[in-house]
Amino acid sequence: MPGHDDPRYLLAWWGLEKVERVVRNPGRPIDKGRANELLREAWSELKRLRWSGLPAEMASQSAPGLSKLASELKEVLGLGSEEKDELRARASWALGYLQALPTLLKLGEEVSPGRAVLVFSGRVLTVKDHPNADKLKVTRTGLGKVAITVVTNISEVKEGEVRAVALLPPAELRGVVSWGMFCSGPLDLEEGKPYPPYDEGAVGAQVEALLKEATRIKK
Repeated sequence: MPGHDDPRYLLAWWGLEKVERVVRNPGRPIDKGRANELLREAWSELKRLRWSGLPAEMASQSAPGLSKLASELKEVLGLGSEEKDELRARASWALGYLQALPTLLKLGEEVSPGRAVLVFSGRVLTVKDHPNADKLKVTRTGLGKVAITVVTNISEVKEGEVRAVALLPPAELRGVVSWGMFCSGPLDLEEGKPYPPYDEGAVGAQVEALLKEATRIKK
């Protein structure tokens, strides 16, 4: 069964702390009373789930309440999929992660850090030079129903090719927020396929760096 230190729970924990920071300082008018109420309920649900000791399938069935709270919080905070500020982008990602938690828990009783995030095959729609970094490229990458910005140091990335994309927490890279990381070479796949062949170790290294912070969060 997923333990309290399962990387999926820790990533959810890490993410909800980012949401809490946005609730404290939203930077725009919001219903702060409702936001705080939803945040308290979300923390309560996550704590209950994290220390429940439930097997993965049962935990997955218990997580939809948290998903619903995350959906409403995203609406109250006005968070979108194209946030330019890193903290707001990470809060938006975190609430999306909580919405996906039932699916992630179905991956098994125990997963490695490299399997703790969503990974999809993504088609590279556009490639541009990074405006502030000679060795980086800025791409728009389609995942099926949505497209995201992925900043990469892969110099040979080309429009039209399909690569695995790990939906890691967004990070600002020299002034551009990246919403994912390429984690494979070109693949002979359609876009939008979940968990195509990918470099689990490379993804895991990124997740582990975040988990070191998550384990320090006291709630």
